[in-house]
Amino acid sequence: MTYVGDCASALFRIPGAIRRSLHPASEREARKLHAQLIFVRGNLRLLDYALPFVGAVLVWVHSDRAPLAPMVTMLAVVVLACVINEGILLRSRKRRREPIPRALSSARVSTFATLLLMGSWSTFALSTWVPPANNLFTLLILSCSLAVVTTMLSVHAATAAGASLPISAALLLQVTFNTVTMYSPLSVLAVLYIVLMGVQAFTIHGRFDKNWELEEDREALIRDLRLAHEDAVSASRAKSEFLANMSHELRTPLNAIIGFSDIVRTKAFGDAADRYSEYGGFIHQSGHQLLGLIGDILDLAKIQSGRKVLQCEPIDLASLIGDEVRKATEKAALKGLTVVQVPSCHLPLLHADLFSVRQILAHLLSNAVKFTPSGQVDVSATLNADDEIEIAVADTDIGIAAEDQPQIFDRFGKGRPQVTSAHRGSGLGLAIVKDLVELHGGRIALESALGEGTRVTIVFPESCTFERNNRRVA
Repeated sequence: MTYVGDCASALFRIPGAIRRSLHPASEREARKLHAQLIFVRGNLRLLDYALPFVGAVLVWVHSDRAPLAPMVTMLAVVVLACVINEGILLRSRKRRREPIPRALSSARVSTFATLLLMGSWSTFALSTWVPPANNLFTLLILSCSLAVVTTMLSVHAATAAGASLPISAALLLQVTFNTVTMYSPLSVLAVLYIVLMGVQAFTIHGRFDKNWELEEDREALIRDLRLAHEDAVSASRAKSEFLANMSHELRTPLNAIIGFSDIVRTKAFGDAADRYSEYGGFIHQSGHQLLGLIGDILDLAKIQSGRKVLQCEPIDLASLIGDEVRKATEKAALKGLTVVQVPSCHLPLLHADLFSVRQILAHLLSNAVKFTPSGQVDVSATLNADDEIEIAVADTDIGIAAEDQPQIFDRFGKGRPQVTSAHRGSGLGLAIVKDLVELHGGRIALESALGEGTRVTIVFPESCTFERNNRRVA
């Protein structure tokens, strides 16, 4: 009973499979349809070359039992259909269109070509029939033909239907005529055989679809694994470069601390208090540099591990930017740079973590000052049309090449290989900025070109705009 139920279910689903094989709804279905048609067209070409030869053998075998002229005439029609079929298939192969229209056109062409070929072959098979008796030879030809097309063409439902319909119609016509003129017990078996071939065709079609999907998933998995491997290799290389650079970044201030402190400890210059005071300043500066570097590493580790907790509060962004600009101005003045805060009117309070926003501004301004040989650094804050607060830091630095921009915000990523090692940092600043912005639900954008400067824009979401936030809560 279960098998009968499965057969009935398969028969009811055949129309849906035919409809999908003629009307792909997506590019994925179009690709699957294209794979079906490649398989089917290979078998159609085989039939184009095999049917004339098989037909000639059948005529020779059956020539003493049926009139020769009708069989030869219909065999010539089969040969002509094979030639036309080849022309149709070759012509349609040359067309180049978008995936879905191309698959749709190819499916219709293949279905029409198969219907033409199998229609002529069914007519040839009927020409071997001499009613009212002598129907077994014709029945054998039609039954074997139906089995062949079911096996070879069922991958594409519409093509299989186009091949099976004329053969099934000829088979039913023959057994029906014989049943009317004389009793034929094969009529019931013929109907059952056609139904079973339909179920078998649907089964083959479903297996091909499943295999194709498995193959697609396998190829996608291979692509993902290849990309993951490339990312892992790239990350490993970047990590190695980072560790090598970090070794330099750590050793430099440590060596300065050890060297100058040793001079002070041993009083290498006697009682030269001024010189020892100067060296104490170098030690203090190196200690702060080392502390900042270790702080960046710990901050990044804390963010990446998910242990960073935001303490959001209303922030007067204009005042905060002013503080950070004043700090950056001291370093910028040594290089002859100008750091300018662009005035902003009617800027609402920012609802965010104060320490994080201060870190973001400090890193962006530090990078801008560090990589700008001359010119000006502009810092601005505005409210865009979507009630999102934007912070932009623009400079006239050396710029970043387009191929380096995608990884500029990655951990350990650097995009300025033309900068001397003396000006390079640890490569953590922009990674921390990106993580802190995303932790607030915001986004970051980079605009840069070599020799034209760089503009980094931080966009906080509407939920971080204090006035909108209060209005929504109320």
